[in-house]
Amino acid sequence: MTTQTPQDPASLATPRGLAALALPLALSNGLGFFLHYVNRTVLSWSGPEALAASLPAGMLAWTGQSLFILTCAYLGTFAAQHHAAREDREAGAMAWPMFLVAGAALLVSLALIPFRHLLASAFGTEPAVEGKLAELLGWYLAETGPIAACMGIAAFCGGLGRTRLVLAFGLAGAVICIGLNYWLVLGGLGVPALGVTGAGIASLGTSLAMLAAWLVWFFSPALRHQFHTWDARNLDRARIARFCRYAVPRGITEILEMTAFVVFTAVVSHLGTDRLAASNLAFSTYLVVLVPVIGFSQGVAIATGSAVGAGRPELARTAVRSAMLLLVPYIVLLVAAFLLFPAELLAPGRGNDPEAWQRILAHAIPVMACLALMAPADALQWIWRFAVQGAGDTRWPLVVLVLLSVVCLAVPIWWVPALAGDQALVWCYLLLAAYVWVVAGAMAWRYYRGPWATMSVRA
Repeated sequence: MTTQTPQDPASLATPRGLAALALPLALSNGLGFFLHYVNRTVLSWSGPEALAASLPAGMLAWTGQSLFILTCAYLGTFAAQHHAAREDREAGAMAWPMFLVAGAALLVSLALIPFRHLLASAFGTEPAVEGKLAELLGWYLAETGPIAACMGIAAFCGGLGRTRLVLAFGLAGAVICIGLNYWLVLGGLGVPALGVTGAGIASLGTSLAMLAAWLVWFFSPALRHQFHTWDARNLDRARIARFCRYAVPRGITEILEMTAFVVFTAVVSHLGTDRLAASNLAFSTYLVVLVPVIGFSQGVAIATGSAVGAGRPELARTAVRSAMLLLVPYIVLLVAAFLLFPAELLAPGRGNDPEAWQRILAHAIPVMACLALMAPADALQWIWRFAVQGAGDTRWPLVVLVLLSVVCLAVPIWWVPALAGDQALVWCYLLLAAYVWVVAGAMAWRYYRGPWATMSVRA
């Protein structure tokens, strides 16, 4: 039976080694958000109300899901550090606190489904949009537990350096999701067009299929032999406490930061259906092209974890420099495309109503310019953030990001519609861009001045 040995942290820190590790994660993350983009594009063919409901439903669901999903995903850091330290049994044992978190996610999300209409009403959208928003929200909540477990196992796989396998699983999930969306949303093979209900069923079905596949891999004979994924099962309080001490702040950071972004989306929702649809379309496009950067940054976290686990934290700084070298050309192209070809990038969201499309496009193009302004800072802050979190520094980002999201985004956004009038949508996105630049400054300070290099999640 083949035994996987830890990768050399020095090779992971080079541009070539980091690219081999991180590019599959970048593609996998981009693929995940591309699926959401496909969902919203297919829904746009059902009408502007479905499109207007899609992003708020996703954002509202993610606000509740992110605590559990990102807490589970932090298992990758434990896997990277323990595997680099040649503590494979401990790496497998640390997966079991993750399964407890995923179980809690399932219970909490199912308990929230009966309140989906109340939650959807917080956006103040038009009645036709609100009903579809609540419908989508219910399906998205139902998949929280399976997604959390999938993300945890996928992160474990990535932490071992097997990022190509993560991508392969992602590609399989993409095929399932796209096929189900086209079939169920638009109808066919004897099934009527189900609209948002079809999109929700497709999303939940894909999550369950992916969870089954990942569980088969995690409990395969090779993993059970080397990492003791089954016989190291435990409810050890010390392990659970250690997992929660480092992983839960990662999840809380996202949920509180996302709460501020939900406030942002709620303000935009009050600007009218056309502006909301334009915002959804532009931001969905932005996520498709930026999220690979977040995936690449996850590779930086793995390289950092491997360096710390092997006792060579100085190699983490080399990995960050390699990431900068590799990502700068991509960000330059992204900014240029958003400024020079916004209409072409938005074209896949064109609906069946030409007049409505022209109204949406008129609002969306200025938003694309604001997102181009924001993109460089967004990319940098993710690299620095994942670098420090890969070492175990998760509590400082929690405090700082929560404070900044409240002071720089959630509170001032309420004043924009009254002060900006017809230009409120553009000014909302300018404020969002300013907030991201402030976050980037804070993450840079922590990376260059913080104590993360002396931290570890192994104790």
